[in-house]
Amino acid sequence: MTLHTPTLLLVCLMITITLGISMGLVARRERRDGMVWWAWAMVPLAMALLLFSLRGQISDWLSVILGNALLVSVLALFAEGLCEFQQRPPKRWLIWGPVIATLLLIALFLDNMNVRPLLSNVVLAIQSLMMLGFVYSRRQQTVGRGQYFLMVGLVLVALAMLLRLAAAVLGAVDLNQVTSSHAAHAVSMLVFMQTIILITMGLILMSKERADALNRTLALQDELTGLHNRRAILKLLEQQLALARRHEHPLALLIVDIDHFKRINDDYGHLSGDQALRVMAAGLQRRLRTQDIVGRWGGEEFIVILPGTAAAGARTLAETLRRSAEQAELAALDGRLIRFTISIGLHALDLAGGNEREDMIAAADRARYLAKLKGRNRVEDL
Repeated sequence: MTLHTPTLLLVCLMITITLGISMGLVARRERRDGMVWWAWAMVPLAMALLLFSLRGQISDWLSVILGNALLVSVLALFAEGLCEFQQRPPKRWLIWGPVIATLLLIALFLDNMNVRPLLSNVVLAIQSLMMLGFVYSRRQQTVGRGQYFLMVGLVLVALAMLLRLAAAVLGAVDLNQVTSSHAAHAVSMLVFMQTIILITMGLILMSKERADALNRTLALQDELTGLHNRRAILKLLEQQLALARRHEHPLALLIVDIDHFKRINDDYGHLSGDQALRVMAAGLQRRLRTQDIVGRWGGEEFIVILPGTAAAGARTLAETLRRSAEQAELAALDGRLIRFTISIGLHALDLAGGNEREDMIAAADRARYLAKLKGRNRVEDL
C-alpha cells in the first residue's frame, strides 16, 4: 500500500490547527503553567507544514529556509513553556540558538542539495534530546504521568530524525523531495502525527495534574500562611484523640489569638495585617516540635495540637510562645514598627472524662476568651 505524502501533510496540518485552537482556548497567562507557550507553538508548526506542502511551487527561501526555521522554533517554544512550567529561568541562547543556526546554515547551504536537508534533521534531533533532558531532570518534582507521554514523544522525534539521517546518508531516500510518496516520507508523517499528539497530550496532562495536586493541597492548607486549614485540623485532631485514648497518652490543645488584630488592620493596612499573620505562623512553626501540629483556625486565630503533652508542658510552651510574640517586631509597609501580643487558651485531654473533639475545642476557646477578659497577653487553661 502506497501512502500519499501530500495527503498526510494535509492531515498533519489539520491535526495541528485543531490542537492549537484547543490549547489556546484553555490557556491562561496568569496561571504561568506553560500552556500559552505551547499553544503558540502550534502556529509556526502549522505554517511550516503549509510551506512544506508547497515545496516546488513557491520560492525555496520560503519553503526551505523559513519552513525549517519555523519547524525548529516549535521545539523552542515548547522549551520556553517547559521552563515556565518547571519555574526555571530559561536559557534563551540554548533555546533559540538552534533557530538562528538553522536559518544561517540552511541559507548558507541552500544550493548544496546533499548537505541542506540534513541540517534541520540534526537540529531537531538535538533539540528533542535537550528537551528530554529538561523533563527527565525534573521528573521527581513533576507530579503525574503526563511527563512520560512527553518523554516518549520526544524520544520518537529524535529517533525519527536520526533514522531519516541514516536513510539519507545511505542513499535510501532524498530528503529534498518532502512531498514525494516515498515510504520514508510517509512513515515520517505518520510518526510525526503520533508524536505531536503524544507531546500535546503530555503537556496538557502535566498542566492538569499539577493543578489537581495544587487543588488537593489548598483543600487542606491555608493559602495565606501555608498552615493546615480548619478542615485539616479537625481531621488531624480526631486522629490524635483516637491515638491518645488507645495508648493512654496525654494530649493538649492551644488556641492562639492575636490581640487587637482589627487595630493592626485599621492602623497599618490589611496587607500589613496579612504579614503579621504570616509572621505569627512562622513563629509558631519554629518553636514547635516535629510531631506538633499547627493550623490557622480562622481570622487571627491559630490552633496547636500537642501530642504526648500534659497540661504542665503545654502551659510552659504556651508561655514561651506568648513571650516570643511579645518580643517580635514587624515592619509595616510604610516602615512603621508593628508590635503585637497574643492570648492563648489551653485545654488538656481528660482521658477519664471522655473528651470529644468538639469538647476540647470548646474548652480551649473558653480559656482563650478568659485570657481576653483578664487583660490579654496571657495564657489561661480550663
